[in-house]
Amino acid sequence: MSPNKTPLATVNEEHGGKEKLVEKIMGLLERGEEEKDDLKRRLLAASNRKLLRLAGIAELVKQKYGGKEKLAEAVGQAYGRIKDKDYVRRLGEYTPGRLLDMVRSRGAAAPAAGVAPRAAKPAAKKAAKPAAKKTAKPAKGAAKGKAKKS
Repeated sequence: MSPNKTPLATVNEEHGGKEKLVEKIMGLLERGEEEKDDLKRRLLAASNRKLLRLAGIAELVKQKYGGKEKLAEAVGQAYGRIKDKDYVRRLGEYTPGRLLDMVRSRGAAAPAAGVAPRAAKPAAKKAAKPAAKKTAKPAKGAAKGKAKKS
């Protein structure tokens, strides 16, 4: 989206209208158990900016990673937990936008690039705490905040 164009202008120029953009997004998104008509109704009610963002995320996931499952595996590899099948399965339940944020935050590349898992940090030795210094006790009158008057 250009900073000089409104989302409506971008949708009309690049996609030929909101209905065509919604049809394109529906082809890229996984519906799950939601009915096609319900999803279309929800997407038509969404803002143009949100639709453009959804289309961008869906296209990126499809082109760079090949699908949501491959993206979840890339996140698991970026976090060094690719062998933990339960973790990768749980990642598969996240939204594509969240998975993209996770993989970007680790600076991971596409799965074909082979991201090496992070090395474990060596255990830090606990430093011995120095003994607390004893301070002199204040005088009896000063401890209570009372001063002698002369």
